Parts: sequence; C-alpha cells; structure tokens
Amino acid sequence: MSDMLKLLLPIIATHVVVLAVVLVLIKRILLGDTSKAVESVREVENEIRKKESGIREQIEEHERVFQKQKMAAEKELDEHRDQADKEVARARDQVLGEARTEADRMVEQAKRNEEKFRQQIAQDMEEKAVAYAGEIFELVFTEKMAEAVDLVFTDELLDALDALDASSITVDSGAVEFTSARAIAPAQKRRLEGLLKEKFQADIKVQETVQEDLVAGLAFKLGSLEIDGSLSTRMQEAVDEVKKHARG
Repeated sequence: MSDMLKLLLPIIATHVVVLAVVLVLIKRILLGDTSKAVESVREVENEIRKKESGIREQIEEHERVFQKQKMAAEKELDEHRDQADKEVARARDQVLGEARTEADRMVEQAKRNEEKFRQQIAQDMEEKAVAYAGEIFELVFTEKMAEAVDLVFTDELLDALDALDASSITVDSGAVEFTSARAIAPAQKRRLEGLLKEKFQADIKVQETVQEDLVAGLAFKLGSLEIDGSLSTRMQEAVDEVKKHARG
C-alpha cells in the first residue's frame, strides 16, 4: 500500500503541476483576450464619441447656418414688406392726388358750364324778349298804328343822317344794302336818296329788302358805314340797358 502511494504520489504531483500550469495558461489567455476585448470596446467607444462629437459639431454648425439664413431671410422679408408698404402708400397717394385733381377739374368744369349755361339762358331770354316785344307790338298796334310808328322811326333815322357830319367819312357806294320793316314811303325814299348824294356824293337808287322782324324803321349799309334805326334794335338796346341796371 505504501509502495503504491509512493508510486502514485509523483504521478499525482506531476498532474497537479501540469493542471496548475494549464490553469495559469488558460487564465492568462482569458485575461489577455478580455483585455484586448476591453481595449477594443474602449477604442470603439472613443471612436463613437469622436463621431458623436463630430456629428454634434456638424449639427451645431448647421443650426448656426440655418439661424443665420433664417435671420437674413426674415430681414429681407421685412425689407420687401417695407418696400411694398412704401410703394402701396405712394400708389395710394398718387391715386388720391389724381382723384383730387380730377375732382377739382370736374368742379371747375361744372362751374364753367354753369356760367356758360347762365349766359346762354340770358342770351336766349334777351333774344326772346325782343321777339316777344315784336309779337306784342303786332298784337297791340293796328296796321295803321304800325305804319305810323314805322314812318316816325324812318324819319328819325333820316333826321340823324341829315345831322351827320360826313366830311371825314368815306364810303363805297358800290356796296349798298337797305333793309326795312315795311316798304319805304316814296317821299322818305326820295329824301334818303337826296341825303346820300349830299353827304357822300353817292348817286344811289334805293331798293330796300323788307324784313318784318325789324318791327318798324329801317337799317342800311353803305360800304363800311352802317346805320340801324329799326325798332327791334331799339328794343335790344333797351334790354341791354335794363340788364346793365340790374347788375348795378
């Protein structure tokens, strides 16, 4: 038994030593792999941290660029908005100015038209006043009375012609025109012809044109000389005089 133990002890010791060596080796191997693995993990972590840091910096840079571009865009937008507001204000002022100018022009035109209309009405009233006076004359005066008035007005014209100083008046006896409300009485016609010859050395045969709207009297032209002794002209002068007094 003791011999057997003696024999087995070296063998057992040898196996123990071998097993211890193997365990030590396995431990070293395991520890070496673990260290490498830990080192690799640490390297990966460091790489990830570096990438995260780079990505973070890129994100921050992009954010700064975005904010800068955003501020620039907002500034440009504000400038465009201000410019648009100014243009709208200018356009509004221009439209309002043109509208005021047009309104003033229309008011001024209306005033001119009103004044022109008043003048036209006044002129129409004057013309109608003379026409109405002629109609009243025909309605009120009989034919004999009208003839008498005609004679009086014609005589007044002849008297005025007789009193005229014709020494400084030169007339063209070739251009004559006689207009009367009625046929000129023979005696008045002879007197008129005699006065024309005496005053202007014009040997003229009077041929009148009857124009009833003269109402009474006559008018004649001898070259540039015009003399109107008709009742219609007297009535027009009366209308003008009344109008003048009314304005005064």
